[in-house]
Amino acid sequence: MKRFAIAFSLVVFLLMGCYAMYYSSTLDRTYSGTKLSEVLKNEQNYDMNKPDGVANIIVRENLKRTKSVNAVTAVVFDYRGYDTLGESFILLTAIAGSVVILKSHKKGSDHDEGQE
Repeated sequence: MKRFAIAFSLVVFLLMGCYAMYYSSTLDRTYSGTKLSEVLKNEQNYDMNKPDGVANIIVRENLKRTKSVNAVTAVVFDYRGYDTLGESFILLTAIAGSVVILKSHKKGSDHDEGQE
């Protein structure tokens, strides 16, 4: 039963990933296709005053939406706030797990020395 549950979970995860890839392929492009190397070679040929897509929203409406002067801070803590919160939770869980493992290992080694 456990193997079936694991296999079923993997199949569902794979199907959800395929659907997400298909759905994202149907969305409009937000990137103009300009390569950074081309911009650096001929800067005067590219107009960088009008960003497109999400960058346009962040540049134009950053201060009004987030009340943050720094655009990087706005992206990390406002636009990607839940993602950052999730990453912090994973980090804290890993630290707590490491502490529990190391403390139990330390108690086990003290116990082994007492038996000898």
